[in-house]
Amino acid sequence: MPAAKFRQDTLRTLRYSGSNNAQCIYWDEGLPGFGIRVFPNSRKSFVCSYRVQGRKRLATLGRTDVLTLEQARKKARGYLGQVADGEDPKAHDESQNASGSVKKLTEIYLERHAKVKKRSWRDDESYLVRYVVPKLGSRLASAITSADVAKVHAEIGENHPYAANRVVEILRKMYNLARKWLVVPIGMQNPAVGIERFHEEKRRRFVTSAEMPQLAKAINAESNLFVQNALWLLLLTGLRRNELLKSKWTDVDWKQRTLVIGKTKNGESLLAPLSRAAIARLKAVPRLQDNPHIICGSGRGRRLTNLNRPWNRVRTAADLTDLRIHDLRRTVGSWLVRDGASLHLVGAVLNHKDQKTTAGYAYFQTIDRQKVLDKHGRRVISSARPALKRADTGAAKSSSDGGSESANAPKITFTRKKLYELVWSAPVSKVAITLGISDVGLSKACQRANVPVPRRGYWAKINAGQEIHKLLLPVQPGSLDLVTIKRGYNSPRTSISNSL
Repeated sequence: MPAAKFRQDTLRTLRYSGSNNAQCIYWDEGLPGFGIRVFPNSRKSFVCSYRVQGRKRLATLGRTDVLTLEQARKKARGYLGQVADGEDPKAHDESQNASGSVKKLTEIYLERHAKVKKRSWRDDESYLVRYVVPKLGSRLASAITSADVAKVHAEIGENHPYAANRVVEILRKMYNLARKWLVVPIGMQNPAVGIERFHEEKRRRFVTSAEMPQLAKAINAESNLFVQNALWLLLLTGLRRNELLKSKWTDVDWKQRTLVIGKTKNGESLLAPLSRAAIARLKAVPRLQDNPHIICGSGRGRRLTNLNRPWNRVRTAADLTDLRIHDLRRTVGSWLVRDGASLHLVGAVLNHKDQKTTAGYAYFQTIDRQKVLDKHGRRVISSARPALKRADTGAAKSSSDGGSESANAPKITFTRKKLYELVWSAPVSKVAITLGISDVGLSKACQRANVPVPRRGYWAKINAGQEIHKLLLPVQPGSLDLVTIKRGYNSPRTSISNSL
C-alpha cells in the first residue's frame, strides 16, 4: 500500500487505486498503523491497523468529512495505547453490535425462555409487543440505559400503572438472561434494575353473602348450559378457569369425589376434591357423545376456550360489573376462611404453592377476630355500666373545660394550603401512612376540600427526571379554609371549617 505525508489540505487529492473493489489504504509516514482508506466511489475514512493476541485488526475511526486529521490521529493514538495494554479497542464496539436490536432480544427471550418455561408466556409477548418494541425496538439492546426504561415505565404508568410494573419485571429478567447467554456484554448493567414501581393495591374482591343471590340468578339466566355450569363449578370448587375448561370426563372419579388436573399454574399435577354440591352440578352438565371435555365448545370435539364474553353478560345482569372471573376463586377462599378453615387447609384446597398467596385471606380472619372482640367489649361495658354512669358527670365537666381527651376518633386539622403542600411533597399513599389514614380516604378528603392531587404517573415522571408542572390550588369561595380529617382507616371523615 502507498505511504504519504498527510496534511489536512491534501487529503482530497488522494485517489482510489486498484481493481475489482480491492482495498486501497494510504498509510501515514508520521504515525505507524494510521491511514486513510479510499473507496472506489471516492469516499474516504480514517483507519487504524494493529495486531492484538496474534490477530491483525483494522478499525475504522471515522470519515474524513466528519473528523479532522488531528482528531483522527488522536483517536488512533488512543487505540494504539489500548493495544499496548493488551486490550482490543474494537472488541467493545463489536460486542455492542453483536447484541442486535431490542426487538431481536425480545424474540430471543420469548423463544429461549418464556415459551419454554412460562405457561403465561403470551402475557410476556403481549407486554413486549405492545409497550417495549414500539418505543425501544430499533435501539441497540446493549445501548439501553436505566433512564430509557424509567421513561417507558412512566409513559405506560400514566394510564396503566400495573402493566408498567409488569413491563419492568419482564425487562429485568430479559436482560439478566441476555448477559447469561452473552447476547449483551456480561459487564453491562441491567437497565431495569432500580426503577421505582407504581403502588399496587392487593385485590380483595369476592362475592358477598348479600351479592350471591343476584349473581346466582344471573348465572341461571345464561342460555348456554355449558357456560352456566362452568361458572357454578368455579364457585363450588375454587379451580382456576383453564383448569376447569381443560378437564375431561375421564378425569372425574365419581366414587372418591375427585378431579385430576394434569398440570396446574404452579407446574404440578393436582387431585382436586369435589364437594357433593359440585358432584351434583357435574351430573347436570350435558354429555356430548363425540366430545371428551366436560365444558364443551361450539366445535365438534372441542372444549370451551373463552369465558370472557359470557361472563361479561352475567356480571352485567347481576349489576356486579367490578367482579372479575378470578374473583370466583377468591370467593371460595374467603368463604372457607370465614367458616373457620385454617389458612393451611385453604392453601391446600386452592393448590397454592406459596403460602404467602393464601396469607392474603388472613384479612377475613381479622374480621372474625374483630367481631369476637366487639362481643367481648359489649360484655365488658355492660358489666362496668354502673361505674361508668357514676363517672359520666365528672367526665362531661372535664370535657367542657377542655381537660379530658375526647372519646371520639382523633382528628387532624390543617389549612387547605398545608394539605396541598403535603400531597404534592410525596405520593398520596406515603402521606396517608404518615397521617394514619388510608390513601383512598386522603384522596376523598382532598376532593371534598377542592385540593388537587398529582395525577397517576406524576411521581414516576419526576423520578425519571422529567419536568412536570404542578396543578395550582384553586381559590376556595368564601372563608372556608380549614380541613379536618377524622382518623380511621376504613372510613375517614372530612369537614371544612371557617378559617379563624
